[in-house]
Amino acid sequence: MRQWPILEALADRAASADSIEGLILLGSFASGTPDELSDIDVIAVAAAGRFEEAWSARHRLSEDALVSWDLRPKPDYQVHNWLTRDLVKVDCTIVDPGSGSEELAEPFAAVVGPESIADRFPRISAETVRERARKIAEDQQQQVFDPDEMDDGELIDWKIAELKNAVRRALRS
Repeated sequence: MRQWPILEALADRAASADSIEGLILLGSFASGTPDELSDIDVIAVAAAGRFEEAWSARHRLSEDALVSWDLRPKPDYQVHNWLTRDLVKVDCTIVDPGSGSEELAEPFAAVVGPESIADRFPRISAETVRERARKIAEDQQQQVFDPDEMDDGELIDWKIAELKNAVRRALRS
């Protein structure tokens, strides 16, 4: 898969960052079902007491990105996304695992740090994840998206999702 070199470089960068204790792979790569369009979804686990330092070092993780953008949903976890020069989207949530704000559902894989790093997160069922995703999709269908009102990161996320949907639909035809 074309995303593997990007995942390997990300793992190397996370392993060399003192403020990051581990990296947990999620999504289609963790389940073994990625395709050519799959994002790389990861959780970067901040070392104890070093969340702000890990967040400040986020651009080391996305080094050489074509473009990067941040989402700041909560004070104890924040999202740093980027698009690589090979047009692979990386969704990276940086988390303080002691906060209890981030949950894990199978499948996932610790790719940096001890396998037990995932034990620091509460578990939820795959059904709960599917239900949350369904609710988000339902809510989004009710929204009217105005590209002029979106910030750059929201616009990139939206356009990438639209492109992937169109390509997958064409491949099914």
